[in-house]
Amino acid sequence: MSYLNLINDRWIPVRRKQGGRELIAPWALTDQHHTDPIVALDAPRADFKGALAQFLIGLLQTAAAPDEDRGIDWQAWLAEPPSPEQLRDLFGPFGDYFNLGGDGPRFLQDREPLGDEAKPISALLIEIPGANSLRNNTDHFIKRGGVNGLCPACAATALFTLQTNAPSGGAGHRTSLRGGGPLTTLVVLDPKAEGLEATLWRDLWLNVLPAEELSRLTGNARLTKPEAIFPWLAPTRTSGKGEPDTLPQDAHPLQMYWGMPRRIRLALDDLPEGECDICAAQRVPLVSGYVTKNYGVNYGGAWEHPLSPHYLDEKTGAPMPTHAQPGGFSYRHWSHWVVSSDTRKPAHVVTYFDVNNRLQDAQLRIWAFGYDMDNMKARAWYETIVPLYLMPSGEPRERFVKQVNNLIEAAVQTAGYVQGAIKDAWFRRPGDVRGDTAFLRGAFFERTEAAFYGLLRESHEAVQNGTDETALREQWLWSLRKEAEALFVERAENGALDEGDLARIARAHVDLRKKLRGNKLYEILHLTKPKKEKGTKEEVTP
Repeated sequence: MSYLNLINDRWIPVRRKQGGRELIAPWALTDQHHTDPIVALDAPRADFKGALAQFLIGLLQTAAAPDEDRGIDWQAWLAEPPSPEQLRDLFGPFGDYFNLGGDGPRFLQDREPLGDEAKPISALLIEIPGANSLRNNTDHFIKRGGVNGLCPACAATALFTLQTNAPSGGAGHRTSLRGGGPLTTLVVLDPKAEGLEATLWRDLWLNVLPAEELSRLTGNARLTKPEAIFPWLAPTRTSGKGEPDTLPQDAHPLQMYWGMPRRIRLALDDLPEGECDICAAQRVPLVSGYVTKNYGVNYGGAWEHPLSPHYLDEKTGAPMPTHAQPGGFSYRHWSHWVVSSDTRKPAHVVTYFDVNNRLQDAQLRIWAFGYDMDNMKARAWYETIVPLYLMPSGEPRERFVKQVNNLIEAAVQTAGYVQGAIKDAWFRRPGDVRGDTAFLRGAFFERTEAAFYGLLRESHEAVQNGTDETALREQWLWSLRKEAEALFVERAENGALDEGDLARIARAHVDLRKKLRGNKLYEILHLTKPKKEKGTKEEVTP
C-alpha cells in the first residue's frame, strides 16, 4: 500500500494569484513564481492554515536555512526565490522521515504499536468534545458525529495541529512544547502595499532564521543525530513515574518545530474510500481512527520557541510562552508582540527581523493566531493581522517605543474608566455584582482601533522625520474621550427605565467626564493640562 509522503506528494492546499486552487508538494512553493505565484494557504480550517504555515517554516528552517557555506542567501532568495528543483534537492534527504504510514518511522507518530482500542479520528481536532463530555452527554455546542473520516492530507494536518497546540488531555497526555494552544506571531508582507510582491514563499521565508542563529535558540545544537530533531525516529522518550522531562539540553533547537508530546499512531490499514469530512475531497482513502497512549514526551524547562512571544516569569525570570486569552486580540497587545521590555519578549523571528533591519522600506505586518484554551476545552480560535513598523536602534527607536506605549497605556486606563462608569450606571451596588463585564473594555478597544493604527503610522513617520509628536498625543486624548462617552451613552443611557435609573446614570456620566479630564491621562500622555480660567467652567464636551 502506498502511504502519503509529506515531502514528495501533493497534499498542501494553496491558492494562486489568479485564483486557481490546487494541492502542492512543499518543494513546489515557488512554482510559477513570476507568472502566477502561490499567494496563500487554502486550508479548510483556520487552525489548519496556521499549522501548515508553521510546518513549512519548520521545513525551510530545517532543510534550507540561510547559510553562506551552502550558498543560501536570505536576501537574494527573498527577491529571487529558488526553483522548485532546488527546493526538492534540499528537502529530499529528509523524505524518509516524513512518511505518514508504513513499517518504518511515521511522521509525528510513536514507533511502537500502542494497542488495539482506536479513538475516532475526530478526537484529533482540538475543539471536538472529549471522552468525558461524550460520556456525560454535555457536548451541547459542538456535537459528536460531524467528522468520521479524513483524507490522508487532512489527517496529517490534524496530527501536526494537535502536536503543535496540544492542550492538557488527562493524566499523562502531555501539552505541546509551548503549552496548550500557544500564540504564534509571524512576519508577513502587506499584499496591498507597493514594492515587494506578497507571496506565500516570501511570507514563509521572512520567518526563517540564518543557520548561525540556531546556536542562540534554546536547545542543544551539539546533538546532531536526526532523532534529536525528529523525535519519531527513535523510541519515544516517555515521561511516566520516575522518568525525566525533556529539557532544552536533551534535544536539538530544531525539535521546537517538530515537538511530539502525544503518543499517537494513525489507523491506516484497509482504508475505505469516500468523501473527506473536512476538505470534501472525493474518492479518497478515509482515516477513521487512531490509537494513543499517555506519558509521551514531557517538555520541561525554559524552552523559548522562535515563533511565539514570551513573558518573563516573575519568580524565576524564565521565558514563558504567551497564550491567547478570553476577549481575543486588540491593539493593546501590539507592543507585547513587537517591543522587548523588562517583562516581555516578542517572538525571536520578530526580534531578529527588527534588530537586523531586514526590509526597512517594505510594509510589513504581524500575523498572530492561536487557541484560547481552558485546560482541555477550546474556548475560541483567535487570529488577527496588525501593522509592523521597524525602527533602527538608538534614540529614534526609544522615542517611537515610548510614544506607542503611552498611547496604549492611555487607552487601557480609559477603557477601565468607561467599564467602571457603565457598571455604576447599570447597578445600584456595582461592587456586589458578579459576572464578567470585560466585554465593555473590548468594545472600547474595537471602537478606537482604527484611530490607534492611524496614529501609529503617523508616529512612526514623525519619529523618522524628527518632528514633534505632541499633537498626535493630543489627538489621541480627544479620540479616547469621544469614544468613551459615545460608548457610555450607547450602553448605559439607552437602557434607562425610570427616574432612579436616570439619576444614577447621570451621576456615573459626570464621574466619567471628570476622570476623562483628570490629571491621570495627561500624565500618561506627557501632556500639559490646560489651566482653567477663573469664572469659567471646565470644558466637558469631547
